[in-house]
Amino acid sequence: MRLRRLSLDRFGHFTGHALDFGPASARPDFHIVYGPNEAGKTTTMEAALRLFYGFQHVEPYAFKHQRANLQVSAEIEIDGTPRSFTRLPKRSGNLVNGHGNALPEAALAAHLGGMAEEDYRNLLCLDDATIERGGEEIVQARGDTGRLLFSAAAGLAHLSSVLDAVRTEADEIWRKRASKTRIAVLKRDLADVEKAIRAQDVTASAWQALKKTAAEAVRSEAVAREARHAVQADAAALEGKRRALPLLVELDALRDDLAPFADYPDHLGFDLEALVTLKTDQSRAEGDIVRLEQELTDLGAQRAALVLSPALVALSQELDLLDPLRARDVSAGLDLPRRRDQLAQTEAAMAQAARDLGAPTGCDPALLVPTQAQLAGLEDARDRLRQARATLQAEAQELAELTETRDRAKAALDRLAVQGAQPADLGAILARHDADRLMPEHASAVQAIATAEQAARQALDRLGHPGARFTTIPDCPMTPLRARQLVELHSEIAGKIAQEQALRDTHRADAAARQAQAEALLRDSDLCTDDRIAQMRAERDRLWADHKLALSARTAQAFETAMQALDGAQETRIAHAAELGQLRQIAQASAEAKARADQADARLAALHSERDALLAEIDEAAALSGLRTPIQPDEWLDWVVRHGAAQEAQLAAAATRDAYADTLARAQALRDALAPHLDMVAPDVAGAVAAARRFAEADRSARETRAAAQEALRRAEDALAKRAERFANCQHIAAKAETAWQAAVEDALRGSVAPEGLLASLEPVRNLVAQNAARKDAAQRVGTMERDQALFAEKVAALAQTQGMSLGATPADSFAKLRAASDTARRAQTRAQDLDGQCAKTRAALDEARAALAEIARRVETYAAEFPTSAETSTLDALRVTANQAMQVIEKRVQLVKLERDILSELGAATLASARTALEGETLVTLGTKLDRARAELERAEQAWTAATEARVTAQQALAQITGDAGIASLTEQRSTLELQLQDAVQEYLELSFGHRLADAAIRRYRDTHRSGMMAATERCFAALTQGAYTRLTSQPDGAGETLLAVDASGTAKRVAEMSKGTRFQLYLALRAAAHEQLIAQGTCLPFFCDDIFETFDEARTSAACRVMEQIGTRGQAIYLTHHRHVVEIAQQVCDTPPILHEI
Repeated sequence: MRLRRLSLDRFGHFTGHALDFGPASARPDFHIVYGPNEAGKTTTMEAALRLFYGFQHVEPYAFKHQRANLQVSAEIEIDGTPRSFTRLPKRSGNLVNGHGNALPEAALAAHLGGMAEEDYRNLLCLDDATIERGGEEIVQARGDTGRLLFSAAAGLAHLSSVLDAVRTEADEIWRKRASKTRIAVLKRDLADVEKAIRAQDVTASAWQALKKTAAEAVRSEAVAREARHAVQADAAALEGKRRALPLLVELDALRDDLAPFADYPDHLGFDLEALVTLKTDQSRAEGDIVRLEQELTDLGAQRAALVLSPALVALSQELDLLDPLRARDVSAGLDLPRRRDQLAQTEAAMAQAARDLGAPTGCDPALLVPTQAQLAGLEDARDRLRQARATLQAEAQELAELTETRDRAKAALDRLAVQGAQPADLGAILARHDADRLMPEHASAVQAIATAEQAARQALDRLGHPGARFTTIPDCPMTPLRARQLVELHSEIAGKIAQEQALRDTHRADAAARQAQAEALLRDSDLCTDDRIAQMRAERDRLWADHKLALSARTAQAFETAMQALDGAQETRIAHAAELGQLRQIAQASAEAKARADQADARLAALHSERDALLAEIDEAAALSGLRTPIQPDEWLDWVVRHGAAQEAQLAAAATRDAYADTLARAQALRDALAPHLDMVAPDVAGAVAAARRFAEADRSARETRAAAQEALRRAEDALAKRAERFANCQHIAAKAETAWQAAVEDALRGSVAPEGLLASLEPVRNLVAQNAARKDAAQRVGTMERDQALFAEKVAALAQTQGMSLGATPADSFAKLRAASDTARRAQTRAQDLDGQCAKTRAALDEARAALAEIARRVETYAAEFPTSAETSTLDALRVTANQAMQVIEKRVQLVKLERDILSELGAATLASARTALEGETLVTLGTKLDRARAELERAEQAWTAATEARVTAQQALAQITGDAGIASLTEQRSTLELQLQDAVQEYLELSFGHRLADAAIRRYRDTHRSGMMAATERCFAALTQGAYTRLTSQPDGAGETLLAVDASGTAKRVAEMSKGTRFQLYLALRAAAHEQLIAQGTCLPFFCDDIFETFDEARTSAACRVMEQIGTRGQAIYLTHHRHVVEIAQQVCDTPPILHEI
């Protein structure tokens, strides 16, 4: 995938900006985008990322265009086919094609190799930040590229992850000082089970004692509970009497208070608040009656004082009709003097305009004013005359120029006529030898022969080997097929050797592990081995033999001691029969592992012999070919293949020369034919043909020039004749326009003005017409104002006479007097109508107040009927007092009932008489004394009951913990199970730990002998970038991972952090270039962007970096963005094919 065209339609500060990278070609696809600071280089790179992955939710490049309006489009070549894509900032359907149809995201994502945006940015879009951030991840083996860099071969990175999983699994079983591993958990569970066994196991006698104690505790608790209930009942009875005694006294007092009101009702048929409302309404109604009566008196007096005049009221309408005329009278009085002055000024201006036209003295200016049609005719005639005169002048100029052109063309033809023609035989020779077709064939032949010979020389140079250089192709005693068979056989033998070594190491490690298990088993128990038993038995037999000879107490004691020791050891072995069997199994497995290791050593010796014989055969063939020995099989196969390629290149060069021999002979014949006619010393074919073509072209050009000169003279004479005819026609038109102009002036101005005076400008005539229009308008306005003033004075006088009023100083004053009198009469009439309405409303309100007062009296009589005749209810205030007293009586009666109910409840009595009997002779003092004694007894009973309950609970809990179930047996079984699980966990941990160590060592040995392709590619690129300052890359373990090291020319290894910033960036660039190469090898070809990452490079390394970018361009598309002109110049100088430059 490559960018053919990238368009920043609306992105960043760009609008409609595009970069055209062109279609793919055979040249390296290396482009440089150059521009000053803030020109938009980084914006261009970000636009490509937005096209590939979409716009961000918070878009930093939406500072000119709103995010909703952003758009980036491109034409992308996918497998050689151009396709158009456009990215829009929408939630869905944000990827469209060239026709605006929505595309699925997979239409573009499928060609990105599954790479996420962050991965693409860190790997293939490099700037100061991403080149270092992504580079650190790679050299620390983080991310996909880092794992690819440190993988030794296919599948090895997966083996490393498998080993990490094994190590993690082993650590989950046991880890030093860890508390959550499987062994640690099992040990804690085992300790808890043993502790529970010790705590729960009791004797039968203890169980009998606990059972007896629990029974006695139950009986004691029952006795204490009954005693507590009896004391509690006595205390409650005394408490009830003490509360009931005051209530009885209160009840008797309340009955005495209610005795005088026995005939009052049990409830009221109205609410007391209704009486308050009635009192408020009564006071309001009485006040309203007094106020309304006074208002009626005042309104009548005001109505009687008004003077009404209907005639003056009717005058208001006539004055309203006359008001517009009054306004015009006022306006005319203010504007008429100015309008009269304006009329005089326009008449003076017309006289001046007539004088400006050159009219005779005493001529009426109004007679000189033309109509609009006459003025239009003047303008048309003047324009026609001026246009005719200008056209005549232009034609005269053109006629003079064409005459001069005809004269120059004739002189040029005369000069060409005296020049001789070139010989024409060279063109015939070229045509006879078919030079146009022969020369491309000759050039192709020369190029093909040179290419073939160059390929042969390069193939011969590639045969060089350390210590050997060849001028001719040497003999090779071995065919490529045999060499390839030997290499494959060597690789197979090496694989078998590595496999046998791994097996041998595994068997040795297994034997060592078995030995360690045996030692641990002997160390953790007092078990004697078979060897030790044999030694003790031999010692016993020796001491027995000594005793049979000596038969002394000393020898008997020694024999007895040896016999006891042997018996004890054998008893121990019998007791530990399982451990003894395990020990013997370990010994057998160890012996088997040692035997297998010895067998692997024998096979390794045979494989080494077979490999040495193979290498000897290769060295012998290499020596016969002139190469230095010893030589590696891969190197020998590579040299044999290059030897075959060199032979093929030499044969191809000879075949090419033979194939083009006829073309070279024809070209030589053409040269021989052209040489006598050329002033050249030993020209080659191309030079001779080029010179002949120049001479032939000069002759053809001369003939074409003469023909062109003749044609130019003919065209000049034809144009001159046509122009002369047009000039005569223009003269006739100008004369007619002159006559028409004079006639139009005579008609419009009546012969009073000379025509020549108006030819320059008609503005004086237009001014006269404008002043005449202004004069007419001013006269009309003055007449209209004078008529309006006279009419207004007449009408005002008539109205004043009708109303019997005297006139004022001016008609306006008379109108004002009439308007004042009419307004006064109209206000009096309006006031009378208002007073009549107010009187009617006041009378209605007075009637309503009197009706409300009557209703209040009726309701007071209704409420008073509920009370006895002895109660005072004659007035509303007296009714309120009586009603309040009745409400208090009702509340006391309710309180009396409640007191009776409380007393009976407290004493548990059925009637009030029985309650009085229960309280007879009791006082609060005696009841208080009895209650204190009862409370003390209740507290003692509570304490006794609580203690009995606690004793019963404790005894039952102790007894409940001792049951007849299989708890102890179950715990014992759990302990045995935990011990077995602990043993299995230890064995599993040892297997995983030893296996991990052996596999890790094997992988490290394998990595040392097999380096990944990306590591090799990075090494080559980094050596080229640093001009050989760093020749090799390697890695070393760093905790759970690996770290990249660079080895300089002196052999010193450096970490990445120890390099300078520029060298570190060069390493990071080499890593990205190698990763890009790996992506292309996997079928993913993506554009490679760099944004001014050469800033920290010196000139030599900048040159090398430009060549690296060119190499990237041979595999895919490389785009470098910079604002440094010297980087552009260096790239154009050092690259084999100069990069394509784009300026923004």
